[in-house]
Amino acid sequence: MTIGIILGSGLAHWPLAGGTELAVETPYGAASSALLRSMIGGCEVLAIARHGRTHTIAPHAVNYRANLWALYASGVRTCIGVNVVGAIAPGFAPGELAVPDQLIDYTWGRAATFTADGAPVTHVEFAEPFAPELRGHLAVAAADCGFTARRGVYGVTQGPRLETAAEIDLLARDGCAMVGMTAMPEAVLARELGMAYAICAGAVNRAAGRGPDGVSILADVDRYMALTMARIATVLETVVPRLARAAV
Repeated sequence: MTIGIILGSGLAHWPLAGGTELAVETPYGAASSALLRSMIGGCEVLAIARHGRTHTIAPHAVNYRANLWALYASGVRTCIGVNVVGAIAPGFAPGELAVPDQLIDYTWGRAATFTADGAPVTHVEFAEPFAPELRGHLAVAAADCGFTARRGVYGVTQGPRLETAAEIDLLARDGCAMVGMTAMPEAVLARELGMAYAICAGAVNRAAGRGPDGVSILADVDRYMALTMARIATVLETVVPRLARAAV
């Protein structure tokens, strides 16, 4: 069983050394990066850099279709998205992890389906946007590693700018516990391909208007990025072997 990992903004803090790069052509153009074939806990994983290896691709410009297709064509049927988010819910603090169970899509203009360009339309069930069993594995692994993994709604905004305080108030009224920029259309494309997909996210800042006065959001990001990435890496080192065993 080959597990896919989609790495986001914390790529610079991720231990990617020692893998083998695999370039994959797709019908949807170039993926954000070559796939990196490596091992976690003795199990093969294929990782892709969502924003490119040097973080040059903005959230709205990511070729999500090519990224998911490249993973699928290389044998990935279980995929974990690694995301950083801003914390909205009360008590949700930077440095904590989250395994979201719902999302609200506030993005626009992104290629959000494989059934475009004259292909037959395919409707997919999306009431549960993240695979429940995979979410459960991630949450249990986080707890076993000593981390709290919050559930909740992931609000997906367009980016690359951060949100206004009024926009975060709107997201909070809509029920969002966290805000990020890349869960969609990644989640629905994985669903169209029949891939089990869930997110392990790390809060790297309090969303606009949710932090103490005078504290810069970007300063929080710099402060908490390495910490959250290290925690997510620890969770993946625990969960990947479990997923491999469960598939046997």
